[in-house]
Amino acid sequence: MDEAPDALDQFLAPFWERLAEKKLGNAVELMNEDERAELDHLLGLIVDPVRPFTPYAF
Repeated sequence: MDEAPDALDQFLAPFWERLAEKKLGNAVELMNEDERAELDHLLGLIVDPVRPFTPYAF
């Protein structure tokens, strides 16, 4: 998880080189299905997991 931001940067670098306007949505348009799955995986490692709200857990 600690290395995920660097891995994401390395993964996106080839797409950024091909784009005039560097936006994630534009990069996704260039990706195939496997590349999109890898992007989802990397983004999942970066984003904090959602924790269910349990008001009476204590």
